[in-house]
Amino acid sequence: MHSSPFRALGHYRVLPQLTGWKTLVIAFAARAPYAMLPLGVMTAVTASTGSVAQGGAATASTAISTAIAGPLIGKWADRKGQFLPLRILTPINALALLLLFLAVQTATAGLPLFLACMAVGFTSLPIGSFTRSRWIHQTNTPRELGAALSYESMADELVFVLGPALVGIAATAAFESAPLFLAFLLVATAGIAFALLAPKTKPVAQAADKQGPGVGRVIVAVTPAIIAMTGIGMLFGTTQAATTVRAELLGHQGIAGLVYAAMGVGSALMAILTVAIPERINLPTRLLIGGLGIAAAMSLVALAGDLLSTAFLLTLAGLFIGPAMVTAFTLAESLAPRGGIAIAMTSMQSSVVIGVSIGSSLGGIIAQNFHDKPTFLASAGAGILVALVGFILNIRQLSKRG
Repeated sequence: MHSSPFRALGHYRVLPQLTGWKTLVIAFAARAPYAMLPLGVMTAVTASTGSVAQGGAATASTAISTAIAGPLIGKWADRKGQFLPLRILTPINALALLLLFLAVQTATAGLPLFLACMAVGFTSLPIGSFTRSRWIHQTNTPRELGAALSYESMADELVFVLGPALVGIAATAAFESAPLFLAFLLVATAGIAFALLAPKTKPVAQAADKQGPGVGRVIVAVTPAIIAMTGIGMLFGTTQAATTVRAELLGHQGIAGLVYAAMGVGSALMAILTVAIPERINLPTRLLIGGLGIAAAMSLVALAGDLLSTAFLLTLAGLFIGPAMVTAFTLAESLAPRGGIAIAMTSMQSSVVIGVSIGSSLGGIIAQNFHDKPTFLASAGAGILVALVGFILNIRQLSKRG
């Protein structure tokens, strides 16, 4: 009776008791500016310079810098706790965003612009990873931790949907670079509030290594989870390109973002319900099922002929994406060596960024040359990658038992 799925859903009631409603709201708002950055930088720089190539390069500079900095910030947090990194980096990141906004406003291009983008990327805070790391220390049972990680994936998915929407609203209602100024305001308010709530206590280091495990050691340990999360990021990137070109071909380019957002809605819904999955279904099997479900759903999307059916089938795909994301984070937590949780969580976030960059580039090339259907099939291929990780881990577990 204790393991009943409906009983498991009751663990969500514990989360506000563990951390407080105010903290939940602040943590949700603090991650919003980073969901706005990719599209926000692309929109602002393209409008400022008149060059899509400059916009793409600026976006890539920001994304790559963010991906590189993530595990290093995680290492810092594992060694010193979150209090110091957040107190130092949050105001610097706010200032970097303001400088990028001013650079765009003055039509700055070339090296100064890219340096501003890199400054934003290198100081971007992995809010979702930090909150997951906090939950690992705050929860008392595996079910509570599962509920917390499911909630975090749901929050990420909602921000993933709302971030680009905020960019579109701000750019349309005000001016093209307004999303960057809005991101600055959010970091300066919600981001600093999140930093002030950081625990002042340092994490417990390993007895044999007071500095905790190195970045390389942690990344090697959680490599299966990183590969799975990179695959999910590639799925996002290729699907965005495919949805955009399909909307253009059908003469409705303006609603491409809304159609794409349907995938995030389905993903957020199932992420919050992942805690109800019976414990007897192990993590590798969940990845295998999630990846195969993504591949099957995206193959159906490739066959769709209109945007309404595309949105419906993307929602169906999202039902498998949410559990796959939660499972990947849970897998990373289980594989990470003691004292390396923050590195593991930030590495996962960097994996998404890298995956989206790869998927966007690959998807853009396929879409430009072969249009929408083959690009959606590339998204299905990303699902196969996720399933393959689950399959290999299952084989490894069976071989150990044998």
